[in-house]
Amino acid sequence: MPTVPTYQDTQQRVALRPEYTEGFTVRADAEAFGAAIGKGMQGLATGMGTLGEAVVEVEKLDNANAAKDAQTKLNDWQRDGLYGKSGFLTLTGRAAVEGRAAFEKLAEQKRAEFGKGLTPGAARTYEETSRASMNTLLDSTIRHTFDQRKAWFAETSANSIKSAGAGAVAVYSDPAKVDVEIGKGVAEIEHQGHMQGWSQERLDQERARFVSDTTKNVALRIANDSAIKAEQYVKDAGDRMLPADSTALLKSLQPAVTEEKARQNTADIIAGRPPTYTGVPDANAAPANADSGTGGQPQIDSPVQSSAAGARTTGLETDGVGSRTGGTRTLGAQPSTGKTAAPQIARSQTTGQQPAGPQVSTTQTPPRQPSGPADFRTVAATLTFPGKVKDDLAVASFVRNAAGTTVAPSLQPWLTDVTGAVLGTAAGPTGSTAADATSFRHFGLPTQTPRPGDIVVLGSPRSKGAGKNGGNTPDDREKGQIGIFRGYDADGNILVLGRDPRRAGETALTAHAANQIIGFRTSGTVDEKTMSLPNYNPESLRRIEESLNSIADPALRAATEAQLNGYTVSLKKAIDGQRVQVQEWANNEVIADPTFDPTKLPVHIQQAIGPSGMLALRDYKEKVRAYGQPATDTQTLYDLQTEFARDPAAFSQIDLLGYRSKLSDKDWEKVTGWRQMALTDQRQARLESLDINSAFELAKPQLESLGFFAQDGGFATSYSVPHRVAEFRLALLDQMDVFKDKNDGQNPTQSDIQKMINRLLFPIVISSPGSFVTGWNPTKERGRLYQANSLADDQSYDIAVEYQDIPRDLRQSIEADLTKKNRRKPSQDEIVNEYETSILNR
Repeated sequence: MPTVPTYQDTQQRVALRPEYTEGFTVRADAEAFGAAIGKGMQGLATGMGTLGEAVVEVEKLDNANAAKDAQTKLNDWQRDGLYGKSGFLTLTGRAAVEGRAAFEKLAEQKRAEFGKGLTPGAARTYEETSRASMNTLLDSTIRHTFDQRKAWFAETSANSIKSAGAGAVAVYSDPAKVDVEIGKGVAEIEHQGHMQGWSQERLDQERARFVSDTTKNVALRIANDSAIKAEQYVKDAGDRMLPADSTALLKSLQPAVTEEKARQNTADIIAGRPPTYTGVPDANAAPANADSGTGGQPQIDSPVQSSAAGARTTGLETDGVGSRTGGTRTLGAQPSTGKTAAPQIARSQTTGQQPAGPQVSTTQTPPRQPSGPADFRTVAATLTFPGKVKDDLAVASFVRNAAGTTVAPSLQPWLTDVTGAVLGTAAGPTGSTAADATSFRHFGLPTQTPRPGDIVVLGSPRSKGAGKNGGNTPDDREKGQIGIFRGYDADGNILVLGRDPRRAGETALTAHAANQIIGFRTSGTVDEKTMSLPNYNPESLRRIEESLNSIADPALRAATEAQLNGYTVSLKKAIDGQRVQVQEWANNEVIADPTFDPTKLPVHIQQAIGPSGMLALRDYKEKVRAYGQPATDTQTLYDLQTEFARDPAAFSQIDLLGYRSKLSDKDWEKVTGWRQMALTDQRQARLESLDINSAFELAKPQLESLGFFAQDGGFATSYSVPHRVAEFRLALLDQMDVFKDKNDGQNPTQSDIQKMINRLLFPIVISSPGSFVTGWNPTKERGRLYQANSLADDQSYDIAVEYQDIPRDLRQSIEADLTKKNRRKPSQDEIVNEYETSILNR
């Protein structure tokens, strides 16, 4: 029969004890039959259900995060693809329209790329969100493409209009083709306005703007060839150009138009024709004979441009340089060639063999053979008549400046013409008509630093302008005066040798205030080619002035005068450059071969050198043959040095060959070095001249205190400077050169120069042996240390400082030093010896 299990049955090792059996009963309840186990299993089931729900929630969260990451990547790419560098929404016009499909395809690829690897749940979420963002992106691309399709049309239309405008400029020389191109542009504007719905007002504005802009661009292209034609084109365009455009373009073209008209006028004046453009309205049309390619600019390929037709127009004769048919000279003179970058120019074909040496231009007419150059002072003395007021310095300086130290016979008539015209004497065959003061504003070369012998043009302050409305009316011209620059008086007034207003045919020396100056003009070196220039002839100068006065427009007249001056100056420089090159070549030939005979030079070389140059070469050759090299003439070197220090630019134009026989090789190298510096480095030349002037000014007070200077009528020139001043300054310059050689080109300071001055002015006693003049008794004379280098071989010198000649402060200083050194008071002789040693050792 069934029994109830007891505790002992399950715990057989546990002995029955009262405490283990306490509370048991024979009744069986639910717990005894496993109710607790069932409850536990039920709780387990409930816990498992809760765990499953948690797992599902976690999975949903992971899917959402993965989908968000993928969507974020897609959003970043879309943002950059739309708005980043080269993004789709940054594309315009055709690029946007044609690039849409490729961009949308790429966007879809990127959407799929970012969705790869997602779980099904995450993929479903990403699909929903990414599709929505793709729809937004596609909406943006569609809208942008629509807008840019219109922009593409506008861009294409604008390019077509622009092409039509460029086509019109390309065919600027054919008015009919220009109109065709403008018509194309107008048609495209009308089509663009129709497609974009422009109002009639806007269409008219766009059409007018295109036509005006294109006409302006065509005019600017024409201006590259001829500003005058461009100006006329604008005026003929009428209402095709907007008033503001027409006004602005005409204003911008005005300077170029004036310059071109001035070039044409210059060509006319040089050729002897009346100026084409005078500023009068009827004369503003472009002439048929004007060269549109050059604007009528004179061609400077030859020193002189002449025109027989032009000469006939003005009544000028053209029978050669120096000819006097009818008492006048040529304005253009005979033709000659010779752009002289180097002396390589064709000569007359007299022989089949080219002679050695530089190639020099010449005319077919052989040069005149002078009987022998005359001294410039002799010529100057003949230019004024006996009994009249003469000023040898002013006139002789003019002759010397133009002809050098000697005057070729061919130059004498020219010198007579010019001086006669300037002085108003009977020596001037052209009479007073050609000697008008304002005419000589164009003579020779302008200079801001005149020297004695240059031309002075004076007048009232209001007569400094040129031509009409500039003070050059007949009444004003009568008030003008012309003369030869003499120097300055003590008050700074300009001294002028000119015609005597009280006595016809006589000259007078007068003083004028600086505000009466119209200008200074210098002749430069004059030879036969120079004489042929239009601004070197009194009669031609008068005709130049008449031509300029016929120009009514002040701006055009001023521009024409500037062009004319520039042209004549360039011709003069070309002539001078050729002559200098030939002279230097011939000079080097003499140096290389003392037996070289200058008279054997080819005729065209002799002509280029000129009679004065040939004489200088022969003189130099004789001195080289006799002495090895010439001895430097102190006064000559001083004059050249002074000229360089005064005006390096003017010095560069001096014909130095005439001075070659008066300069040693060393001094010749120095002088030519100054000229080369003045030609190639104006800044350095000015600095060098400033150093020389500063040194001379520093020495001047001491020289004056020693009585070196002699006053001459309140002004000084090189002719009145004693020989010893020139000798001292040359010695000072030598000391400065030695200093620079020893100090790597560094210029001496004022302190250094003062030490040099003190040393050179040191007193010495010069001892000379006996001679026939002194009865064969030795002689002694006082001098200065600067004279030591010029002593003869049999002369000697000793330092001869007197105690009282030493400055008081130096005496005291030397005495204190010697007392401290010798521990006794020194004698006067000791102080003198110490002073001499100190000065000489410097």
